[in-house]
Amino acid sequence: MYMLIFSNTCQYAIKACMILASERKIIGIKDISEKIETPTAFTSKILQQLTKKQLISSGKGKGGGFYLNDKQYENLTIKDIYENFEGKDVLESCLLGLKHCGGENPCPIHHLAVEIKQKVIVMFQHKIKDLKDFGSVIAHLS
Repeated sequence: MYMLIFSNTCQYAIKACMILASERKIIGIKDISEKIETPTAFTSKILQQLTKKQLISSGKGKGGGFYLNDKQYENLTIKDIYENFEGKDVLESCLLGLKHCGGENPCPIHHLAVEIKQKVIVMFQHKIKDLKDFGSVIAHLS
C-alpha cells in the first residue's frame, strides 16, 4: 500500500498545530518543543514560517509564544500545513515526475496514482481542530 510521506518538518508542524488547537492559548516555544520532542531553534523556525504565512499567530515579549486565533482555529487544515512545507503540486504532478502524464497519455502508474490522490484529497480536507482521538495523539507527544 502506498503512503504519503510527510517530511520531518511537516510532521513537526502538524504536531505543533495540533497542540495549539488543543490548548487554545498562547504557548511558549520551549513548551511546544518539549511536547513535540524537537530542538527549540528548529521548532522556532517551523513556527515562524507558519506565522509568516498567517497559518498560526504569535505574541511577542514576556508571556509571548504561538497560538491559533479564532479564524485559524476554525479553518486550518492538514493541506494548509502540507502545502506550506512541501509545495502545492502534490495532487497535480505525476508520481514518477513525468511532464506529459495525464488521462490521455498516462504513465505506467497513472491509474493507481489517481486513486491515491483521491484519498489524499480527503485527508487534506481534515481540519486540525477536528482530528479524532485528539487526547491520545497529544499523550503520545508528551
